[in-house]
Amino acid sequence: MGFRFQRRIRIASGIRLNLSKSGIGGSIGRTGLRLGIDAKRRRYFSVGLPGTGLSYRTFFGRRLTPEHLKIVGYVVIGVAVCLGALALAIH
Repeated sequence: MGFRFQRRIRIASGIRLNLSKSGIGGSIGRTGLRLGIDAKRRRYFSVGLPGTGLSYRTFFGRRLTPEHLKIVGYVVIGVAVCLGALALAIH
């Protein structure tokens, strides 16, 4: 198992500078939904469930298969359900 280094620096609201062993990247978005460029200059879209550590990342430029679209759809629905439940719990 190799060592990993990763650090995120918040530049402004929704904008992050991402430092890693491979180099520097950047991302924009909000918690759970982000668009970015990694240190290898690959563009990506990331969807996650806040507070769980679970996320899914797909890179642009690759051919999207129906399986990829299905996974992204399920994750987006899961995030929406969790955020809706959180909003109801707060009120």
